[in-house]
Amino acid sequence: MKDDTYSLRRQVEKWFGSSQPISIDVSRVPRTMAARSGYKCVRVSQPSMTFEIIFFRHGDKSWRVYPPGIERPTLDVLARAA
Repeated sequence: MKDDTYSLRRQVEKWFGSSQPISIDVSRVPRTMAARSGYKCVRVSQPSMTFEIIFFRHGDKSWRVYPPGIERPTLDVLARAA
């Protein structure tokens, strides 16, 4: 069975809780050249206030609250020597 610890649903439950009746709105934001990965804005409305968190899609298909690292070109001398 696939581990869904970092699925978007689990991350929303982790950050906002799953016990209270709340209104959730998920907005898909298209990929940009700078970000190179997708991200979604999750807005949660509760009777007292509204919260927004942006979740970033990582290369391993997980969703996190921080952006993925930047992939930079490298010189892989050891792989070429083999």
